[in-house]
Amino acid sequence: MLPELLEYLNIKELYPPQKEAISVVEKGESVLMSVPTAAGKTLVAYTALMKAVKDGKKGIYLVPLRALAWEKVNELRDICRNILNGAKVGVSVGDFDKAKGLSKYDIIIATSERADSLIRHNPSWLTEVGCLVADEIHLINDSGRGPTLEVTLSKFREINPTIQIIGLSATVSNSDEIAQWLDATLVKSDFRPVPLKRGISIDKNIEWEDHRKQVSEYEIKRYLHIV
Repeated sequence: MLPELLEYLNIKELYPPQKEAISVVEKGESVLMSVPTAAGKTLVAYTALMKAVKDGKKGIYLVPLRALAWEKVNELRDICRNILNGAKVGVSVGDFDKAKGLSKYDIIIATSERADSLIRHNPSWLTEVGCLVADEIHLINDSGRGPTLEVTLSKFREINPTIQIIGLSATVSNSDEIAQWLDATLVKSDFRPVPLKRGISIDKNIEWEDHRKQVSEYEIKRYLHIV
């Protein structure tokens, strides 16, 4: 599956952390990626989801924000339409939180709160979930949303003890502990494919550390990351 995905996304070469993580994914094992932003965590997640669907299982992608959910839905629908025989991608966020009807989807994008709701409804198809991706898994330490994410991950492991969990984060501080809790292989790296710059943004202007002040809107979109 990976060669087709790489070809479709026009990716010529994998980053070192991607190679390490994908080798774990291809074995069907869980992995926790603790690598900087833009180091290719999403590709690893998509590879795991594609593998699950190809193996006749379902995949769930947990995201912290509804806006991010729709972004992933559009990306995955495009990928599935072109390289995965039109596998169906659904969403369960906001008002779209009913369990009924979700059984027809191969991949479901959901917030942890909606995944928790799905578990409470206990639809029979939950046992078919072979891969669970947890984006921004460091939020497990968040006082408000962390407990729900923790319970959701625990419940899915209880429902399907062999489930493959893909944890993604650029900022998880206790990655060794989290990986051990998930029974996952830790892929930890400082590899950063794009330069990290710090500055203060006001409207379309940024004052960088090197005192350069005027930048274009394009540069703002390229370099300004909120983690």
